[in-house]
Amino acid sequence: MALVDGVPVAMAPPPGYVVDFEHPHRQSMVSTYAIFGVGNVLSILFLGQRLFVKATVRHKLGIDDVCVLLAWVASVAIQSMIVQGYSDGYIGIHLWELPLPKFVLFLKKGLYIYPIIYALPPGFSKTALLIFYLQLGNRQQWYQISIWVTMAVVIGSSIGILFGNIFACSPISKFWDLTLTTGTCINRLALYKATAIFGIITDIMIIGIPIPMVVGLHISRKKKAGLLFMFTIGSATVVTSIVRLVILIQSFSTADQPWSGGPVTLWICVEANLLIMCACLPTLRQFMSVVTPKLLSSGHDQESKPSEYKLHASGGAGNGSALFSAKRRQYQGFGHGTDYHMDTLIEGANSSNTHHSVKHTDGGDGLNDDDSEKAIVQTKAVEIHYEPRPRPL
Repeated sequence: MALVDGVPVAMAPPPGYVVDFEHPHRQSMVSTYAIFGVGNVLSILFLGQRLFVKATVRHKLGIDDVCVLLAWVASVAIQSMIVQGYSDGYIGIHLWELPLPKFVLFLKKGLYIYPIIYALPPGFSKTALLIFYLQLGNRQQWYQISIWVTMAVVIGSSIGILFGNIFACSPISKFWDLTLTTGTCINRLALYKATAIFGIITDIMIIGIPIPMVVGLHISRKKKAGLLFMFTIGSATVVTSIVRLVILIQSFSTADQPWSGGPVTLWICVEANLLIMCACLPTLRQFMSVVTPKLLSSGHDQESKPSEYKLHASGGAGNGSALFSAKRRQYQGFGHGTDYHMDTLIEGANSSNTHHSVKHTDGGDGLNDDDSEKAIVQTKAVEIHYEPRPRPL
């Protein structure tokens, strides 16, 4: 404790420093305000498009939507409290320019309440993504086990971190009550490190689950890259978690924590908004296809035109030839119906995306696409030559 101009502060200023309680030096305040404004606008837009698609296009809201809504509420709550902390003047200010009552506010809100609230957005948003993975319909054992194990880690770590922050001290008020001389507290730095590390681990687990499935798809490299990009865009939260962890460790290396805590709260706001946006990505393509269908269908119309070939098949028993009308079915990536046409993503990994309708030249009945697969399954080798179908005169 020290007195500066008759005002009690937690730490004396360094020699030669001129303390100004009315206009103290600030750190990260303007940047945090900007992130709060821009980030929340974007997260609300992402959340709005998700709810629009689920409620008006699919006519079905699920538990994953509840998780995203809870994550968003907690995200707005923690960011609002951070902005209020800058406004009240106990974040991003040197300890020796912080009157003792404001320092107590920093201990109670900045170091105790903030971590409790922020334990919620990552858990809810990641659970929503894992529920989305389950809805894809892949029944492969490794896939199902990976999702449930990851979900257990996400939920378990979130609950552990939540209660670890709530009961960090005994009695709880020892966390901020400077007059208490008895009681114990856990290592706060270790708890905050665990929060960031578990966030990084679960992010990597969530990113890695669908990658083997996407790699095995028989689709163009461009579309495969698009799917991989959608699934790996969540790596942005890995980056923010790592940055926040590094800054957090640095902030605990100094006693001037209200000042060093400024950059930490800045990255909390960045990560909180990214969590919401990443959780709302699965419906974005379908939302765009509804709102701006012409924009998304311009390239699709050209790609989806059927290409027909005349196929001469020879070999096996008999010398008959068949005229195959081949109609290429394009994988539409993130199309209509279920999320990004993920039924195609799941079932298409081990099948061809080209279907044939068969028409025999000997006068037999034509077969439609459903019948063609049964008709051409033969235990014999055939040689197929493709040539363009002659245009009618």
